[in-house]
Amino acid sequence: MSNCLVIEKAGEPLIRGEIDRGELASDEIEIEVHYCGVCHSDVHQGKNDWGRAFFPLVPGHEVTGIVKSIGSEVTKFKVGDRAGVGVFKNSCGECEMCLAKKENYCLNGRTQTYNAPVANGERTKGGYATTIHARESFSHLIPDNLPLDSAAPLLCAGITTFAPLTQWNVGPGSKVAVVGVGGLGHMGVKFAVALGAEVTVIGRTDAKKEDALSFGAIDFITSEEEFQDRASSFDLVLNAASADVGLDRLLSILRPQGVLVMLGLPTQRPDFDPFNVVYAGRILAGSNVAPMWQTEKMLQFASENNIVSEIEICSADEINQAWERVEQSDVRYRFVLDAKTI
Repeated sequence: MSNCLVIEKAGEPLIRGEIDRGELASDEIEIEVHYCGVCHSDVHQGKNDWGRAFFPLVPGHEVTGIVKSIGSEVTKFKVGDRAGVGVFKNSCGECEMCLAKKENYCLNGRTQTYNAPVANGERTKGGYATTIHARESFSHLIPDNLPLDSAAPLLCAGITTFAPLTQWNVGPGSKVAVVGVGGLGHMGVKFAVALGAEVTVIGRTDAKKEDALSFGAIDFITSEEEFQDRASSFDLVLNAASADVGLDRLLSILRPQGVLVMLGLPTQRPDFDPFNVVYAGRILAGSNVAPMWQTEKMLQFASENNIVSEIEICSADEINQAWERVEQSDVRYRFVLDAKTI
């Protein structure tokens, strides 16, 4: 049995409980969870904002800890290794996407680390727990120089921003705008700067301006006048906002053939004028985490450049208040649950 934090019904608070992880499969590792990042999507799922959650729900998909035991066929890990699990922990392995090493887009539905159906009719339970099982091939060694607590958000917030930046070849000479300096956005700033880009941050207020500049951004804009001055200025806009900030506004600051990457998931459905895409050949794109090989590449890049998340640690007793603060955008910049307190 594993101690956990669970939501029994949509909108209810997290409470302590127990879950049975079952027998460890031959290709799985068991991780003693030390830390689990608190993603805004956890809050959305807990409230069933997207209408896709099943209860009881044990959230958590930014998991780091120590390997406690290994299956008989495991070769990548040994007991005592520093390990992590991200947003998903299985895929079909047979479809076109999986065979192309793009298992994050598995055509038969990847298995999310929590809230996903499994063969016995149950749903996967996530990292707000004292242990977790995951297939060896969907787990990651955490580099020794990255602290387990501030490395945990790399497995969602980190890879979610790193993947599109590298997909669209951001590097020296690139001009990038990051919308929203939250759990995702601040990682986007750090990675874009490390890749050599010139980064501007777009925020609602100046409250996080000094932080953004300390992460390497060269500019921080909030006013409509400043926004209009940046018309046709950026090669890529990384939209990390979880609210509808106006797609036409963001498209207008892209250069011809520039890319607007959608990462945040607002509960309202945004609209845009197709002329703002067609006229200048702009691209409206999305990105959903990344395959395992790219996550490994991100962890190595983070290790080489000393990139981790800015975090606030919360205990199990503080988790519900942490969720409230996430909803209010009152965290700098990612809550991380100390699973040892569960």
